[in-house]
Amino acid sequence: MRKVSRLTLLLLLLGSITLYWQDPLYKLGRNIEIFGRVLQELTLNYVDSPDLDKLTTRAVDAMLAELDPYTNFYSAAEVTQAQLEQSGQYAGVGLVLLPLEGKVVCRRILPGSPAEKAGIQPGDLLVEIAGRPAPQLTLEQIQQLLRGAPKTTVQVKILHPTTRTTQEITLTRTELEMEAVPYAAVLPGQVGYIVLTQFSRDCAQALRQRLIQLKSQTPLKGLIIDLRGNPGGLMNEALDILNFFLPKGELLLETRGRMPETNQKYYAQMHPFEPTLPIVVLIDERSASASEIVAGTLQDLDRAVVMGRRSFGKGLVQVVRPLVENTQMKITVSRYYTPSGRCIQLTQPGGAPRTFRTRNGRLVREGSGITPDIEYPAALPIEVTERVEPYFFYFLAQQRDKIPRDSVSLTIELPSVNMVEGLIDSLRNYPAAYAQTAEKRLLEIKNEVGSVPEVKAKVEETLSAFAEYRLGELRRQREALRVLVGQLRAYHGRGLTGEYDFIAARDPLVQEARQVLLDPMRYEKVLRP
Repeated sequence: MRKVSRLTLLLLLLGSITLYWQDPLYKLGRNIEIFGRVLQELTLNYVDSPDLDKLTTRAVDAMLAELDPYTNFYSAAEVTQAQLEQSGQYAGVGLVLLPLEGKVVCRRILPGSPAEKAGIQPGDLLVEIAGRPAPQLTLEQIQQLLRGAPKTTVQVKILHPTTRTTQEITLTRTELEMEAVPYAAVLPGQVGYIVLTQFSRDCAQALRQRLIQLKSQTPLKGLIIDLRGNPGGLMNEALDILNFFLPKGELLLETRGRMPETNQKYYAQMHPFEPTLPIVVLIDERSASASEIVAGTLQDLDRAVVMGRRSFGKGLVQVVRPLVENTQMKITVSRYYTPSGRCIQLTQPGGAPRTFRTRNGRLVREGSGITPDIEYPAALPIEVTERVEPYFFYFLAQQRDKIPRDSVSLTIELPSVNMVEGLIDSLRNYPAAYAQTAEKRLLEIKNEVGSVPEVKAKVEETLSAFAEYRLGELRRQREALRVLVGQLRAYHGRGLTGEYDFIAARDPLVQEARQVLLDPMRYEKVLRP
C-alpha cells in the first residue's frame, strides 16, 4: 500500500513538473531570458561593438515574419504616420507620384493642397526633393521626405514637360484630408453611383450625405457602390454603412480569437436608411478588409448583388499595443466572420475551403476573399494596366495644351483609334512598358555575349521580334485601351471629377451593373439559389 502511495506521489510530481515546463508563462520567461542573454554576450564579448538597436529590430522582424503579414513592429515615426493615414489626414504637400523609366511623375494633385496652390500640374516631373535627385530615391523615400510636421517646409524642383522649364518651389506642409467619397452621380435610368475609396473617419456619414443628394435629384431605382481599389480602414465605419441598408438587430459581423475578449458579435444598431433599395457592390483584387466586410455581409444576407473580381482576402483583426519609447506593435488577435459564418481571410493553396449558404440558400465559400455573384473580368489584365498607364499618362501630359479644358465631351467620347495606336507606337522606345520575363533574360544574355558579334546580333533580332509581338498584343486590345486613355485624358482635361465622370459613363463594369439594376427580374434571379 505504501509503495502504491509513493508511486502515486511520484507520478503526481512528474505531472506537475511536466505542466510547469509546458506552462506558457514559463516558456515566455525562458525565451525572454535567452534573448536577453544573447544580447548581453554580444555586448560584452563580441569582437566588435554591435549595433544593438539594429540587431533587435532585425530579430523582431524575423520573428514576426513567421506569423501573418499584418502583425508588425512600428517605429515612433511609423506610428505617427499610421495614425494620420487611419484618420484620413496627414501633413504633406498633396502629391501622388508614379515611377517612370528614371523619372518621377506627378499622377494626382490633391485639391486645395500646397502643390496645387504652387501651380504643380499632373504630368509634371519631380526632379529634386530636399536637394536630393528624386529618380535616385524610391517612392517610399520620397513620400517620407514630403511628409512631416504641419507648417514645416520642403524644397522641390519641378520640370514642366509642356514648356521644358524647371521651377524650384518651397512647399509648406499642411494637414490634408483624403476625401473618402470623392464622387457621386445619377446615371441614366435613375441609378445612383457612389465611389468609396477608403474607410476613414466619418466616411459613413459622407456616403449618407451623398446618397441624400442623389435622392433629392430623382427617385432612385438602384444604387451602385464602387469599392474597387478600396484597401479598407475602420471597421466601425463599415458597420455603420451596412446599417444604412440592413434592419436593426441584424447580425452584421463576428470576430473570433483565442482570447475571450476578442470574440464579439456586431449587430445593426439603428433602423435602416434605405431598407429596400436594390444595390450592386463593385469589388476587385484590391478591395480588402472593411471593403470585404461590406461586400461579404450584403452578399450573405442577399441584400446586394456583388460584381467584379475576387477580392483581396484580408479577414484578420489587428489591435495596436504600445511598447517602449513611442514604438508600437500591431498584432492580429482575431478573424472576421460574415453572417453566414465564413471567414474572409485568404487561406494557403491546398486547403479545402468550406462552403456556407446565404440567407436565400446560395452557396458561398470561405478562405478566398469575396467571390462576386457576377464575375466580370478586367477589360485589360491588371499587369498590362500597371505597365502602360504611367507612360500613357505622361505622354498625354506632354500634350496637355491640346486637350480641351472643361469640355464635357471628354466624359462622353472615347478617344480615336488613331490616337490610341499612336500612343502604343510611342512605347517602342520604352520596352519596360511591355517587356516581360523572356525579354529580361535575353538582355542578360546580350550583355554576357557582347564580345561575340554574331550571337549578339541574333539576340537583338529576337528582342526586336518580341517588341513587335508585344506591341501587336496591345493593338489587339485597343478597345480596352481606348477606355483607359479616355479616363486619363479626362483627368488631364477636367481633373478628378472629369475622370470619374468618364468612368461613370464608359467603364464596362459600371454599365453592366446599371443594366442589372434596371432589370428587376435579373437582379432577383442572381439572389436566388
